[in-house]
Amino acid sequence: MLELTGSGAEPLQAGDPRRIGSIPLAGRLGAGGMGRVYLGIREGRYVAVKQLLPSVVGEDQDFLRRFGHELDNLARLPADATAPLLDSDRTAAPPWFATAYIPGLTLREAIALHGGPLPAQALWLLLREAAAGLAAVHALDMVHRDLKPSNVMLTLDGLTLIDFGVARAAEQSQLTRTGMVVGTPAYMAPEQASGRRRLSGATDVFALGSVLAYAACGQPPFGDESGHGVLYRIVHEEPDLDPLRELEPDLADLVAACLDKDPEGRPTAAELLERACAHGPFAAPLWPRAIAERLAERAAFAAKVPEIDVPTIPLAGEKPEAEAEPDSAATPGPVALAPPATARPERAERRRRTRVLLAVVPVVVVAGGTTLAIQHLPYTSAPRAGAGSTPSTQVTAPVGPTAPAAAAGSPSGTASPAQPPAQDPAQAGTGSPPAAVGTGPGGGAQPGSGNAGNSGNPANAGGAGGTRPSNGGTSTAPTAPAPPAPPASGTFRFSNGNNSKCITQVFGSSDFGDCADGSARWTVQGRPDGSFKLVNQQSGSCLYANMLGQAVFVGDCAQDTARLWRTGSGGSLRNDYNGGCLDLGMSSGLVTKSCGGEASQRWTRQN
Repeated sequence: MLELTGSGAEPLQAGDPRRIGSIPLAGRLGAGGMGRVYLGIREGRYVAVKQLLPSVVGEDQDFLRRFGHELDNLARLPADATAPLLDSDRTAAPPWFATAYIPGLTLREAIALHGGPLPAQALWLLLREAAAGLAAVHALDMVHRDLKPSNVMLTLDGLTLIDFGVARAAEQSQLTRTGMVVGTPAYMAPEQASGRRRLSGATDVFALGSVLAYAACGQPPFGDESGHGVLYRIVHEEPDLDPLRELEPDLADLVAACLDKDPEGRPTAAELLERACAHGPFAAPLWPRAIAERLAERAAFAAKVPEIDVPTIPLAGEKPEAEAEPDSAATPGPVALAPPATARPERAERRRRTRVLLAVVPVVVVAGGTTLAIQHLPYTSAPRAGAGSTPSTQVTAPVGPTAPAAAAGSPSGTASPAQPPAQDPAQAGTGSPPAAVGTGPGGGAQPGSGNAGNSGNPANAGGAGGTRPSNGGTSTAPTAPAPPAPPASGTFRFSNGNNSKCITQVFGSSDFGDCADGSARWTVQGRPDGSFKLVNQQSGSCLYANMLGQAVFVGDCAQDTARLWRTGSGGSLRNDYNGGCLDLGMSSGLVTKSCGGEASQRWTRQN
């Protein structure tokens, strides 16, 4: 049986696959809302295999296109800036990809293990390594957009940045310039919190400043909660850096510069790297003793890779089976995207090289109704996460959804209110509405080729005439009801039928609040197809949806279906992208849910 001690992984659960593609799995590294991460073995090395959940992928072709773009971006990064993408299958059901396994600890885990903030020399090392990774990525006009302690992984010879799940090439305007609010609240830059400016490398620099403050003070500089309060402080107040100033004044001044409200006033990652290097050299062990010892265990595990068969892999609470059934998620024929590890220079030759590991699987978490956005994986919290780590509140939205109009229903296939679900072909024709009404046996004003009560000809569904009698009854096929007309153009407030609160904007997210609030007025911009945009009169930004069941945001008014709404039955507002209706979050914020006619989905227009 494979021994997982020191790996950071746990035994596979009974429902886990034993193999993904051609990669046998050895354990589970973590799980998130949209996928799972497994420890696998490929060509003599450990790998991290990320597989999306089938329920997440569904039939959403737009999501799959974005997933493919992320893999392409990962493959673009140079070898000295990233752990390589080793394998993938974007056409599998569900898709998956594999990257190098990083034998390390997240910064959050490391600080918990150390029992408090890092010493000054370790902080300068942290700055040097993280700045080196960001500088390499920024040189390619790419942005991390969710740098935080759980995405900084310390290793024996430096650190690795992970979870570039929202990284986008800035040149890909369709995917990057749609105003998505992406990030973890406590580590967001002001331009992220407000959603009013395109993100850049300066956004990552602000987050790095917050990460350094966390490592030196034990908490982020603007507070660690997930609500609107921390966003307000990020935009309007100064950071709390007093503990860092007492420990290392020079570093405190540099962190303060990183936290400048104006992106133009922040240093670049390359400038930070130069400043940090001046505080070297950094001799081994690089990190405090307790951290270094745990990292040595991880490195020792990664150095001894056994040759395993699927039956030898341990399952939690079970003995290994003689032969595993093929998993429905395993798909043959993966695409190899990089040469074996032996073709790459050993890290011992470059002790300081920082690798940047991108993960591209979005994971959506809505906590307490506060809805901002992040991406998750490759290393999410395992069911029994060690080192006392505390999961941070995270949320995410896809960048630039361009799914078809909502006549097709939600991505999961649920029919929208404007289009009744199709009948079973064995009960009714699936073609166009009937051209005539049949009366009496074999009769009809315009006999068609269909048979009343049978399947009918798809081109003339429900025709009453034909070769069989209609049993003397009157056969009238139902016609689809005309969709409700959109509201007249103008500026209005929209009051909720459940709590009488109005749709408001809070930074880059939506909320329900006082109808007298300045952000409660929305301009309806109608379109010829009956859809419309809701533009906030105060900010000029548009209301837009995420995936069904997730947060509703406010951002720029790009041309995509996430920003298109329609009036539904009972005064509902239905989104074209996911087919869901605008609804109240648990305690704050707005979401889209399956349209069910609840009072919380009824919105009354007010002047």
